[in-house]
Amino acid sequence: MVNHHKEEHARVLKHRWPSRLFHWGLVIGFLPAAITGLIIWQKPGSEEFVNLAMRIHIVSAAILTISAFTFMFTGFDRIVAFFRLVLSWSRHDLEWLKIGGGYLHKILLGREVPVMPMDKLNSGQKLMGVIMLVGGAFLTASGWLLYSFIPFFPKLFVYWVEFGHLWIGLAMTACLVGHMFLGIYNQGEFKAMFGDGTQPLSEVKHHNPLWVAHKIERVTGKTTEEPMEKGA
Repeated sequence: MVNHHKEEHARVLKHRWPSRLFHWGLVIGFLPAAITGLIIWQKPGSEEFVNLAMRIHIVSAAILTISAFTFMFTGFDRIVAFFRLVLSWSRHDLEWLKIGGGYLHKILLGREVPVMPMDKLNSGQKLMGVIMLVGGAFLTASGWLLYSFIPFFPKLFVYWVEFGHLWIGLAMTACLVGHMFLGIYNQGEFKAMFGDGTQPLSEVKHHNPLWVAHKIERVTGKTTEEPMEKGA
């Protein structure tokens, strides 16, 4: 049994380096792509300015694509575990979503309400994960099609691909803004994702009690995630 003092200072390895690297790729790749995409859509300023935005958009898309493939090769086990989590839903998730995880009460009213206990991902993160997986795959495929293969497809098909690229891109940008806000609001989670991947055990117990109870073990005096997430 670990004494209370040691438990207070214990940290959990919540995000391994492939996941953290991929999130840096999202920041460096998706954010500039989203901003320049809005510029290309609305075309403010001169033609030179819009052309510059287009070049930045393409480079950002390349960074995002490379980040995604790098994550596939370096963190495939993380992707499998992620799929298991985002595709695993129960009534607890629906109850969590009904009250928005209690964030509206906490942010707007300054009070906490009881929420359903969560695993490594809460229900909002699961929903965001599904959106990012489906939307990200479509944006990547449609973006490179519009960049390189327009001459090979009928005009009507290209029109609908471009239409989908625009509106799915706008929807994902809106989701990402909300995700970023909540990520920064939860400072411990933000520091873990963009730092060394660890988070205080006390914080993880509060936000992810089911994960702590079933899927982490103590290693060399620290609390860390199991190498294999059996039953995740």
